[in-house]
Amino acid sequence: MDAGTAAVLGALAGSVATIGAAMAAGWAQREGARIVARSQHRREMREARHGAYEKFISSMLSLHAQTSIFQGDAEMVPEEMSNESYSQLHQLATSVERNSVAVALAGPKEVTEAALKIARMSVELVGQIGFVQLGTDMSDERQVNRWRWRLSKVIADHAVLFENSLDDFVYLAQAALDDDGSAN
Repeated sequence: MDAGTAAVLGALAGSVATIGAAMAAGWAQREGARIVARSQHRREMREARHGAYEKFISSMLSLHAQTSIFQGDAEMVPEEMSNESYSQLHQLATSVERNSVAVALAGPKEVTEAALKIARMSVELVGQIGFVQLGTDMSDERQVNRWRWRLSKVIADHAVLFENSLDDFVYLAQAALDDDGSAN
C-alpha cells in the first residue's frame, strides 16, 4: 500500500469515526430532550390531577359530613326533612358529580372509574333520601311505615358504601399521584 492510499484510507476512517461520534451525540441529545420533556409532562399532569382530586375529595367530604348520620342504622334516617336541608344535599351531590368530570379527564383509568362510580352513588344516595318525603303522601300508615323502614335501610347501607368509596378513592388518587412512570 502506498502512502497516498494510506492517507485516503486514514482520512476515510477519521471521517467515519467523526460521523459515528456525531450521530451518537445527536442520539444522546434527542434522548435527553425526550426524557426532559416526558418529565415535564408528568409534572404538569401531576399538578392538574392533584387539583382535580383535591376538589373532588373536598366535595365528597362535604356530602359525607351531611349523610354520615344515616350510616348503618335505619332508625337514624329522619321521617321528614326540610326542603332547605334536601336542597343542600342535592347541591352537594351535584358538586361531587361536577368535580368527578374533572377527575375523569385527569385520569388515569382506575381513578376515572372510581370517580364516576362515586358520582353516581352520591346522586343515588341523595335521591333516596329525597324519596323519604314521598312516603307521607300514602294513605295507609302501615304501608308508609314499611316503605319508610325499607327505604331507610337502603339509605343506611348506601351511606356506608359511600364512605367506603371515599376511602378507596383517596388511596387510588394517592397511588396515581405517586406514580412516576418508571414502570412504563
